[in-house]
Amino acid sequence: MTESDLSLDYAIRSERFDLEPLTVDSAPLFAELAADTEIVKTLIGDWSTAGKRLENAHAWIAAASNYVLWGIYDRDGSFGTAGEFIGICGVEACLPKIGRGPSLYYAFDQAVWGRGVGSEIVAAVIDHLFDATDVEAIEALVFPSLNPASARLLEKQGMCLVGRYPIAEYVGDDCLPTMRYEIWRAQVALPAGARSCLAEAAFKIGQFVAGGVSSHQEMAAALLVSAHENGLVEMIGIDEVKKLIARSLAEGAADSGWLHYRVERKRHRNHGGD
Repeated sequence: MTESDLSLDYAIRSERFDLEPLTVDSAPLFAELAADTEIVKTLIGDWSTAGKRLENAHAWIAAASNYVLWGIYDRDGSFGTAGEFIGICGVEACLPKIGRGPSLYYAFDQAVWGRGVGSEIVAAVIDHLFDATDVEAIEALVFPSLNPASARLLEKQGMCLVGRYPIAEYVGDDCLPTMRYEIWRAQVALPAGARSCLAEAAFKIGQFVAGGVSSHQEMAAALLVSAHENGLVEMIGIDEVKKLIARSLAEGAADSGWLHYRVERKRHRNHGGD
């Protein structure tokens, strides 16, 4: 992934909302949203005055030039006036030496909380990033003590908890526990790379087997089917493929330093709440 992959002027259309890249003209809308202390309690920066809120809004929009910051608009007036601004959603650079893909963040007007808006928006953005860019993974950071609902929202979209960090940059000297969630792109291997892809997939799936999430027999059978479909069995033979699967599954299950990999996204299309 390169920075330019996310700098294109993309708009997204979900079932009920339009996501338009924010411009400087939209800064007052962002600043007004940030006047609610409950909304901005997990956003970085000083949002305590009208001047600071507008300054921050301009700064965030300017900083998004290498990535994307969308404004969210209620297309048909499902929650009030048609076209009304109800929040923001964006992606930014991942944390150095920790993240593997862009970091997702969002903030919504309290009037739409608990009504499926977050689930719909986050699902649309994840789908967009995987479909329209070459990102390999997407991450999101959550302060669980301040926003436990956000963790549940991310889990509904197939994201997995991959670590907890006390990140000083986000809260100054008083570090809050920070949970990092991640979702991986499901990839189809070309024949030339099928062997290494199969080994990596089996290693990651071994984590689920070790945790009792899935059975060794079922996963080995599924991986063997994939090896047939990608032509790997024809290339190196059934016996060699079975050995590769067994070895990589065992290595993955035995290595406790790698946890919670998600290799396939579960899609949720209901709007039963965030």
